[in-house]
Amino acid sequence: MNNILQIAKYTIAFEFKRFLPHTIVLFGIIFIFLSASVNFFGLKFQERVFFDLSLTTVGWFMIILAISLGISNIASEIERKIIYTFITKPINREQYFLGKFLGIVFFLFLAFLIFSLEIFFIEYFYTKKTLFIIFSAIFLQFLKSCIVLSFTMILSLYVSSPINISLTLLFFVFSEMSILYVSAFEGIIKKIMLFLKLALPYFDYFNINQAIVFAASGSAHPIYILSAIVYGFSYLLFFLTLGTLLFYKKEL
Repeated sequence: MNNILQIAKYTIAFEFKRFLPHTIVLFGIIFIFLSASVNFFGLKFQERVFFDLSLTTVGWFMIILAISLGISNIASEIERKIIYTFITKPINREQYFLGKFLGIVFFLFLAFLIFSLEIFFIEYFYTKKTLFIIFSAIFLQFLKSCIVLSFTMILSLYVSSPINISLTLLFFVFSEMSILYVSAFEGIIKKIMLFLKLALPYFDYFNINQAIVFAASGSAHPIYILSAIVYGFSYLLFFLTLGTLLFYKKEL
């Protein structure tokens, strides 16, 4: 565990120097503030617009952050031979992969805290409401971005950055796609797409934005949120296990 944390600390320090995560999070903060700068809270509908816009923005910015940090973190160190500095020490490949993942997750979690607190206090400032469900909604977006990150890191072991981005976006879009849309196909294509749809995570499961926007109780129920968290961590564990196994067998 100590070796994993050492790699994570190195990754955090390296990414802090790049300023890439700072820039992405900063743009997200500015965008949410701009959304709140107009008096959206004069009417109930306008409050809904703010929630819908800000929560959707947070989801996209966290996905962008996950992809931008995951596509090159390991690949660049393999290309520059820096990786040998680590794996020649008493650090195995599994620890290196997990350490890299945790290092990037630090920035995703930091973004989760910043965005959650920002939206929470903006809402409280205008309406004096304390909607703690905001933290649950953005945590599910954080969990979704971690799954995307693990998938991106697996691809980074084998493909170039442009191909990685394309495949990750395809994975993301397909995971967001409704199963009703997939059912519209016919023949063998329908069977293949249904299999992939059932095998890949269903990202709409993590979306409780509408429950907040329209004050619905269904998808914002604590049991639903807990089941979504368990569902997300199950897929995350699967991708991390797959990633460590593939990295262990990869020739460097």
